[in-house]
Amino acid sequence: MWILATVLGILLFLVLMLAIPVDLVLYVEKDVDFKSGARVSWMFGLIGKDIKRKKRKPKKAKKRRKRNIKPLLAVLRTKGFPQKISGLIRDIFRLLNVHELKLNLRIGLGDLVETGLLFAVIGPTMVYLKSLSSLDVQVQPDFEGEKLRGYFQGDLRVIPVQFLRPFIFFVFSLT
Repeated sequence: MWILATVLGILLFLVLMLAIPVDLVLYVEKDVDFKSGARVSWMFGLIGKDIKRKKRKPKKAKKRRKRNIKPLLAVLRTKGFPQKISGLIRDIFRLLNVHELKLNLRIGLGDLVETGLLFAVIGPTMVYLKSLSSLDVQVQPDFEGEKLRGYFQGDLRVIPVQFLRPFIFFVFSLT
């Protein structure tokens, strides 16, 4: 009896720990150099970890193996699998609590016509994105040359226990 009580107590403790929100703050900046980083915090900011991008040392050229993608293609061809994976992704994005997203870009493709066509395509999307309250999106054309400059900053909150339901439904689906 005490073994059952101990196991149930441990499971209850794990569920309670997974019910505490996890905050994720991301940033990416591209000016002359590329900078990125993230901060993950838990227990309402008491426990946290900064994640910074490390500079890579040049590696020696390895002899590359030829990869076989046939098993992956077989999985993707399974009847109903693409719908299930898109449903899983949709459910995960619904569970993300977005506090703030900022995007400020300046894009130039080097050719006036191509830059203009790009902004003709993304213009309607920009109108929709600016209507959302938690997003601050600004994308500006740069007709003087080929450039990509700007930054992205995001502040998200996730409650890990909420992800159990979509994953369980995905894993135990007939597909």
